[in-house]
Amino acid sequence: MRRARPVPRTAGENPAAEAVATAEAVPPAEAVEPLDAPRDVASVPADPVFLVTGFEPFGAHGLNPSEAVAKSLDGRRIGGVAVVGAVLPVHHREAAWRVALLLRELAPLAVLHLGLAEGRARLALERVALNVMEYPLPDNAGYRAEGEPCAADGPAAYFSTLPLPEMLAALTAEGIPAYVSNTAGTYLCNQTLYTTLHEIAIRELPARAGFVHLPLSPAMVAASGADQPSMDAPLVLRGIEICLRVVAETLAP
Repeated sequence: MRRARPVPRTAGENPAAEAVATAEAVPPAEAVEPLDAPRDVASVPADPVFLVTGFEPFGAHGLNPSEAVAKSLDGRRIGGVAVVGAVLPVHHREAAWRVALLLRELAPLAVLHLGLAEGRARLALERVALNVMEYPLPDNAGYRAEGEPCAADGPAAYFSTLPLPEMLAALTAEGIPAYVSNTAGTYLCNQTLYTTLHEIAIRELPARAGFVHLPLSPAMVAASGADQPSMDAPLVLRGIEICLRVVAETLAP
């Protein structure tokens, strides 16, 4: 497998931060009221690279566990592979646009997207992404898609290219609740997985990609007062570390 392209460094420069800055400075022509993105990427390590993304808070949620996990993993090395963490906007166009730029700039060995799934009690390893956008609530730009395709020229669906059975076996062996899910929904999570796999396919990139949905945190459940399942942040983080270790063992050159 071709190794990820090395990112040149010069004194005082941060190539990953520059890549994100470029994405923020030049909004896509079709974007509607581009969001001000958070500081998505803190550092770009040596090649090869895993890209891990989370989402900013959305809807009624003041927090998003996926954002915290992506930030926690940024700069780590797992299985000998450097991890770059990024936070994506909950925006119907900018999320995919940002991922496309990061794919171009980082040439990652694999991409692991993370997102929040209220009502799920286990880590959900998503098997499939559908070519449909049917938003149950507006995104952070106030846009609500209804029956739109993620990519007008794309196939009906893509399957995750990460080693889901091995990831599930490793999580179960460590006592971490997880399962393989056959629906990523029809909101930004599904859309981001689909557009990432579509970008990889049309550009014939060697990168693998997949998505893991995370449960609510206990603090989020406590704040809502609702009877909902949750998972502690350290357990979630350990679960994602295990997923990345398995990916490194199966994919890294």
